[in-house]
Amino acid sequence: MTTDPIRNPFATLDPADIERLRKVFERHNYTEKAVQEVLPKCLDGFANSEGAGPVVQRALRENTPLNTLVRLCLVGLSEEEAVVREVLGESLLSDLLAGGLFERTAKGIRCPFIIYPVRGFYIVYDHLSAKHSEISKFMVMGVGTSSLAPANAAPRRHYRRALDMGCGGGFQSFQLAGHCDEVVGLDINPRALSMARFAAVLNRMDNIDFRMSDFFSAVEGEKFDLIVSNPPFVISPESEYHYRDGGLGADRVAETVIRNVGNYLEEGGVAVIICEWASLKENNAIDRLRQWVDGSGCDLWLSTSKQADLVAYAMSWIRSYQQHLTAEEYAKTYDRWLDYYEKLGMDGVQTGLIAMRKRDGQNWFFADDAPSVIRGRWGETLLQLLDIHTLLNTASIDEILDQPYQLSSAARMRHIYQQAGTRWASAEAEIFLEDPLPYSGRVDQYTAGLLSRCDGTAPLRQLVAGMGEAVGVSFPEIVEAAMPILQGLMQRGYLIPVSLLPPSQDATPE
Repeated sequence: MTTDPIRNPFATLDPADIERLRKVFERHNYTEKAVQEVLPKCLDGFANSEGAGPVVQRALRENTPLNTLVRLCLVGLSEEEAVVREVLGESLLSDLLAGGLFERTAKGIRCPFIIYPVRGFYIVYDHLSAKHSEISKFMVMGVGTSSLAPANAAPRRHYRRALDMGCGGGFQSFQLAGHCDEVVGLDINPRALSMARFAAVLNRMDNIDFRMSDFFSAVEGEKFDLIVSNPPFVISPESEYHYRDGGLGADRVAETVIRNVGNYLEEGGVAVIICEWASLKENNAIDRLRQWVDGSGCDLWLSTSKQADLVAYAMSWIRSYQQHLTAEEYAKTYDRWLDYYEKLGMDGVQTGLIAMRKRDGQNWFFADDAPSVIRGRWGETLLQLLDIHTLLNTASIDEILDQPYQLSSAARMRHIYQQAGTRWASAEAEIFLEDPLPYSGRVDQYTAGLLSRCDGTAPLRQLVAGMGEAVGVSFPEIVEAAMPILQGLMQRGYLIPVSLLPPSQDATPE
């Protein structure tokens, strides 16, 4: 194992000292909740964002132990040595300095890493300033939107083995460790693995095996019940950062993960992946994804956000280091990115959350627009949606009609009225889900009436027949008209077959 301080910054740190640090954190309540309470609300919890230092320094200028830990371990401010010594103790401070976790500066003691309490554990990663230092290629990122999306979607049932593909500092791995017997975290970045191993000790987790790996090479021949992946997926002409560019060009990192993940899933196993990929002028994003997953032995459920415009996409990423470029350098960088997209034949960038489940038989593919906001953790909802889509793709119309359905407990309805003579008459209704996937749509009054009777007792055939009588059409005609609407409601989780309502004890509470 290398002792290069860039690739392995914690090579000489004693695990016993990490445990001593943990006890200091516990003694002084260095937790996510306590940190959020002392931080200025304007920061929205992001105390280590650029420009936040002076805000935190002024707001937390009182030298309480918690304030000192926030300034030191979260914001990266230099602290007077005497103040840090009072919080940590002389012996621990000395050992952490020797082990490289802290360093002496002209202004005092500084932590060159971020130690962030989140979701009941600590993760360790680099400050944003590392993007402009000798660390840049190996820089380890913290928690962002792309980290939270798969974390919230991953099912939290008990599993035997789980894999974190592209684990970085271990954010996904630590959550998996709470409900899986064994977790393997893979990454090609040695610095990320060093930070992940350090954080595993800090979190007192001994069921995670972090391995250096080029994609799946370190788990060849192994199978997993659950795979989570937030790989480096930015499409750029650069190879500057491990965490961002991946180094293969175009969207080949995302393609490689998606094409191969099925080989490492147990039958019935689930993979949750967040990534971006190119839409080409000759081959749109959805069709390209369909080609990648074809032959994988997996069903695929996709939730997409609006396709990104190439100009806006390039500018958003270049802006992250714009302040360090001259106007001329910025213009050349922008031209290089747009020329690259033109050479690839791109017309946009698609972002999507992908769920794949290994299943023997004819596999299905479903793509849908994501709701504007997804609330909380929704792994159980995802599993239920996968079950519903499998039913819709494998059962006959008669089999679908012959079972009862229950309206989701999250379903709500608003009626829309129009004037009819001297009274208001219901014209249509807006149906929506409150959480976790707040889809919304409109249905006519007859469909609204049918849905109100979906209480899990009567088979759908009976309710559809009643709807046909109400509008005065034959049963075959009403089935032909109503089923596409009802199946659409099933696909989004408004209507749930009673046979697919799992016993509450089967799922770990989210």
